[in-house]
Amino acid sequence: MERCIDRAGAERFAPAFKALGHPMRLQLVAGLLDQECNVKHMTECLGVAQATVSQQLAVLRAAGVVTHERKGNQVCYRVTRPWLRQLVRLIAKAQQED
Repeated sequence: MERCIDRAGAERFAPAFKALGHPMRLQLVAGLLDQECNVKHMTECLGVAQATVSQQLAVLRAAGVVTHERKGNQVCYRVTRPWLRQLVRLIAKAQQED
């Protein structure tokens, strides 16, 4: 195996990959890569209930994939892991190839 990931690396990245294992969470991360966003805007873009988006964001927060910041009466979310940009680009490319 030419490109091995050691146990420490696997343990470090596994929670993020587990969190990305749900289609909506992957969509949320992809949408947050270019700009931070509030829950209301995310619900409008995805066409789902606010509670659903909030539940999925909680999983992403717990895994350290996103963080949030209160701005007035809104809570804005952003991606915390820069390497996710490359991963999402790779997924988008693979989607076009299929």
